[in-house]
Amino acid sequence: MLHLGKIIVSGFTVLLLMAGSKLYAGDQDTSDQVPQIFATSWGETLALDGSGFYNEIAADVLETVQGQEAYKIMPYKRAKLQFFQSDSACLYPSSLPRLAEAGEIRDPENYIESDGLFAAKTHLFVRPGTEVPKTLVDISGKTIAYPSGSLAGMALDGYGARLIGVNSEQDKAQMLMSGRVDMITGMMPDTAIVFAKMHGGMPVFDPSLVLYEVSVTFVCKRSLATETFIASVNDALKILSQDTAYSARLQAAASAEDALIGLNGGRPETGTAENDSQPQTTETPKPSTKSRNGRRLPRWNNH
Repeated sequence: MLHLGKIIVSGFTVLLLMAGSKLYAGDQDTSDQVPQIFATSWGETLALDGSGFYNEIAADVLETVQGQEAYKIMPYKRAKLQFFQSDSACLYPSSLPRLAEAGEIRDPENYIESDGLFAAKTHLFVRPGTEVPKTLVDISGKTIAYPSGSLAGMALDGYGARLIGVNSEQDKAQMLMSGRVDMITGMMPDTAIVFAKMHGGMPVFDPSLVLYEVSVTFVCKRSLATETFIASVNDALKILSQDTAYSARLQAAASAEDALIGLNGGRPETGTAENDSQPQTTETPKPSTKSRNGRRLPRWNNH
């Protein structure tokens, strides 16, 4: 059984899941080297206060893991900086192939990642009643907001668009709906969740135009501690695949995505819904805030 404990690190209280540490024969004892998990806060879906879809998924996984880990939520850029400066640490949510493709890592053999938690696709979104781009040729002359430091900037570069990097999901969404930009990039199901909670109208998009797709994982610097951690995460994911509460949480996010796709009238060729001259809203299905054993999901301290 896992027990929530607290330790003090540099004046901060960090929630830990305390359990035994696995060692390999002949290896140096690293049981006291806790793999730090740096979570990249981006807004609504991974908030600094521990709320949001990605935090809840992480809580489900880490509650099941048999190992030692410390989950730290930090602003996006700071989390990445801390991760790359560490010798034995993990980054979440992430993708090893995408980090390599973006040139953020040049020695992928020195990293390790978990099995995928779920797949996420990135699209281009516009305001209701606006012509939806069918190909990247259609973005020439447009102003597009995208997550600063993400692969979206690379995917859109060279097509004649003015690109603006932003550091918040909410800011990006508001820039679109206020008319400050023509389009935004957004990952699904994240974008559906953010706009549903804004209650200010929903964007439209062409589901067939995918900038890139990632399998969301935990990515770690390779070490004995992180190899043990990743093996435990993979075991946990197998267990959770049969868990009704975990499946319900993923389904709630999928339902939010389906609701947003539904607003496009099922006609990706136009990306406009019937009666889309009026702002439309939808409610995000609310996943349970209880863990599989009925306890509230742990909320991680942020730094």
